[in-house]
Amino acid sequence: MIEYAKLEDKEEIYNLICILENKKIKKEHFDCVFENFLKDKDIIYLVYRDKKIEGFLSFKINHYLHHDRDTGEIVELVVLPEKRSLKIGKQLIEKIELSTSTYRKDAHRFYERQGYEKLHYNYTKDLDD
Repeated sequence: MIEYAKLEDKEEIYNLICILENKKIKKEHFDCVFENFLKDKDIIYLVYRDKKIEGFLSFKINHYLHHDRDTGEIVELVVLPEKRSLKIGKQLIEKIELSTSTYRKDAHRFYERQGYEKLHYNYTKDLDD
């Protein structure tokens, strides 16, 4: 079942994000961002739960002047490896505009199979702390 994430989901979601990044990320930073973004109306955290969380999606709503309506961006999407191919990711992303990192080739194929098209490029720059 798909539902909004809650504060008590933090540990399970942290573990999924570590799977997504293929490394342990800084827990203190994760906790701070997760808790703050739960309060942000422009950030949506969704989970797919079947007794435990099996999939997670974070979605950011963008308000750009050059669009005639709000748009959105999938920031993270991850499904437990043993639960992939069960259409959990598909259920989480239905009807969402998204962007993805260039190195996530498997994700690109997944999105294209869901009917998404590559329509523009997204450039980023790391900012010093």
